[in-house]
Amino acid sequence: RRYSLSADIVAEHKIRSRFQPETRFIYNGFHQADLYTDGVAKVLPEGQLQLTNGSRQSMGHAFFKKPFEFTSAESLSFSTHFVCALVPKPGSGGHGIAFVLSASIDLSHADATQYLGLFNISTQGNSSSHLVAVELDTALSAEFDDKNANHVGINVNSLFSIESASTAYFSDIKGKNESIELSSGDPIQVWVNYRGNMLNVSMAPLKNQKPSQPLLSSSIHLSENFPDRKIFIGFSGATGTLISYQYILGWSFSGNSVSLQRLDATKLPRVPPHK
Repeated sequence: RRYSLSADIVAEHKIRSRFQPETRFIYNGFHQADLYTDGVAKVLPEGQLQLTNGSRQSMGHAFFKKPFEFTSAESLSFSTHFVCALVPKPGSGGHGIAFVLSASIDLSHADATQYLGLFNISTQGNSSSHLVAVELDTALSAEFDDKNANHVGINVNSLFSIESASTAYFSDIKGKNESIELSSGDPIQVWVNYRGNMLNVSMAPLKNQKPSQPLLSSSIHLSENFPDRKIFIGFSGATGTLISYQYILGWSFSGNSVSLQRLDATKLPRVPPHK
């Protein structure tokens, strides 16, 4: 019986390991990152993840190779923190990037420009896309009801955001929102948290702590959008006639909303110089 009890414990451990894996990683630079990239996306020699390279009508994707899995709607929660920098070409600056939750790692069917490398004209608005994104949009696309050329949005299977706001962070010192220019070329921190069917998005300049209040909050039942209970996490970037170099400098992710490791700003690669 002692042997069978031990076997039961081992079997239970295997079941938990199989059905309750915890995805957790931190990249202060991407030299050692286990990423799938396509399009023009690549990791540069100094460790920056470059999503777009300054060419027109291009897009790039980068995903963590293993899917984030959950066992039930109640168990689905996550936290992520990344630092990005968008460097526009003179007189240009678009179209933006997105943090992506997708049922598939393959977004090669998507278009660049205002579609942000997420959808095309036929998949846009289609519930079978199984895609949720936090867009950092640097172009005004009137057909998607964008409010301006510097905004953040929460998108579910569509480029029509269910919540959006001009890019800003809550200043705990001043007690109000302070604006941020996405296309400044400066490093910008972004936090995305999901717990209890509530998705929160916060932002801040690199030198700041995480604000006490999010910029965006929206109630979303993510589990309904991912019936297979597997989610690939990553980034998408795109350009059109409006062009910018788009970088991710660091990325931390935790498969629960409380054990997120903090990025170390002193270890992040610098934004590459541009004339």
